[in-house]
Amino acid sequence: MRTVHMNPMESVQAHLDLEAWESVGMHFGTFQMTTEGIDGTLRALEDARRMKNIPSSRFRTLDFGESVRLE
Repeated sequence: MRTVHMNPMESVQAHLDLEAWESVGMHFGTFQMTTEGIDGTLRALEDARRMKNIPSSRFRTLDFGESVRLE
């Protein structure tokens, strides 16, 4: 899915490149499509976010069924 999706590190880099105030990771964990654990993407995003010193309040994910209003 590389041609149409970003991996967690690429997503964090896009957040920085775009100087985004807030980013929301989505479209993960719905189906088991790889050999990595179902939570592998969340853990990789957390690692990438911490490596680049981005607080969780600036780049987050939503639980299944959760919604959020971005200001």
